[in-house]
Amino acid sequence: MGCCEQAHLADAAELPFPDDSFDCIVAFMSLQDVERLDDAVSEAARVLEPGGTLCIAIVHPMNSAGEFEGDDADSPFTIAGSYLEPSYYADALERDGYSLEIVSVHRPLQMYTAALTKAGLLIEELRETRLPDHAVTTDRMRRWRRVPLFLYLRATKPA
Repeated sequence: MGCCEQAHLADAAELPFPDDSFDCIVAFMSLQDVERLDDAVSEAARVLEPGGTLCIAIVHPMNSAGEFEGDDADSPFTIAGSYLEPSYYADALERDGYSLEIVSVHRPLQMYTAALTKAGLLIEELRETRLPDHAVTTDRMRRWRRVPLFLYLRATKPA
């Protein structure tokens, strides 16, 4: 059985795969939760084959740096601390009687792009997304039409 046909539990900064194992790697909503960003991106680059693609989706750094002052659609979005300095933040979630707290790291955009270039990857695309109309189901959600929720990056390993 090859490395792609089974699940593996591993530290993102120490992947259990040989060099050049994958033609595409997707890091979906995970890199804002890793402690060692540079090591995790370097490991992704190591196991990516030449010409391969790394696709990243993260909480937009602007989103993790600030918050809305209220629930209405025109509520101001405020960054009270520093956008440029890393910091920790927590999101508390509750659903169906279960509670979960997710602790993440706010990092400015330049820390993500620096990790990619330091790992020898070439950034091909960077997209800041707007909440699509069909996802706006409450007035409270309408405020996310003004501030990006997520950031998508695509990078390649040179052939």
